[in-house]
Amino acid sequence: MSNIKKDDDNIFAGRHMRDAQAKWDRLSLSDLAQIKTKAQLIARVEERYVLPHEVAAQDVEIWGLDRRF
Repeated sequence: MSNIKKDDDNIFAGRHMRDAQAKWDRLSLSDLAQIKTKAQLIARVEERYVLPHEVAAQDVEIWGLDRRF
């Protein structure tokens, strides 16, 4: 049994990085290369799109529904 939480895994492997940039075009490849967790993605979406935390979190959650991390 692993003690690593899902959010601790790198959520951007290959296609997910391209999908994220297609969804959030204000995120640079450099931004995406630095993001390792869902919490970091939410924070970066908040920052780049000037969104409230709740809106950014919901956007990321919806985006992640059809992706396996």
